[in-house]
Amino acid sequence: MEPAAHEDRDRRYTAAIANGSFYLVAGIFGTSITGMLNAFPAELVHIIAALALLPTIGNSLAVATTEPSHREAAMITFLVTLSGVTIAQIGAPFWGAVAAEHIPWFRRPDPPEPPHSGPPTPKPRTECSHHP
Repeated sequence: MEPAAHEDRDRRYTAAIANGSFYLVAGIFGTSITGMLNAFPAELVHIIAALALLPTIGNSLAVATTEPSHREAAMITFLVTLSGVTIAQIGAPFWGAVAAEHIPWFRRPDPPEPPHSGPPTPKPRTECSHHP
């Protein structure tokens, strides 16, 4: 186990016991929990699920947009996938990946670098071992 479970290696078993106990209770009362969730309106369940996934989505977007050269593709993939578009009975995740793959075809080229003003910089000389 990782240090996040407990700093002391000899006490990390408590995390395993806590997780096992939670899974045991969830397994025993699984049908009751499912029935309770089914009693809630579907919109409320969707909102709860969205709030639970918010940190994951935020972290994923932060990681995906750190590299400037991949930022557009990451955002287009996210937006097309989020749109829920279905074409020819193929879902939005596929079309998001296709859109991201084709971004370089539609992307404007980077602006050219400004011309260097002033005298050219001399290249450093390197000594060759064959010629003194």
